[in-house]
Amino acid sequence: TKKQIEVDLTKQNMVVKIGDFIVKNFVVSSGKASTPTPRGEFSILLKQDVRVAGAAPHYIMPNFMMFKNGGYGIHALPSLKNDHGYFWTEALNHIGSPRSHGCIRLLPDDAEYVYAFADIGTKVIVRRS
Repeated sequence: TKKQIEVDLTKQNMVVKIGDFIVKNFVVSSGKASTPTPRGEFSILLKQDVRVAGAAPHYIMPNFMMFKNGGYGIHALPSLKNDHGYFWTEALNHIGSPRSHGCIRLLPDDAEYVYAFADIGTKVIVRRS
């Protein structure tokens, strides 16, 4: 039975499924209007325990799973090296609204769950409802 991740950009919601069975539901924060999350059918291409963005301000993104080339991924709320490892208070306030540069952000515990659930090749569907 196939694992699948479905993201609804309208509802800022993610479900993880095995076949037609919904395993778990999460609130996300997707790309803002100027830097939207790409829509379509993708799959997990790469998994990194921690990814550091190449461009300034070099966001630290735990539980990173790239689903589209160009750095589009699913990950925990980002932090910065100089914030002493704490997740941004700001980022916590953003969950449930489109604020990212195109990635799909999850709360830290939720990101850990999805990272453990998904494998390389797991299908990712991103759509609007």
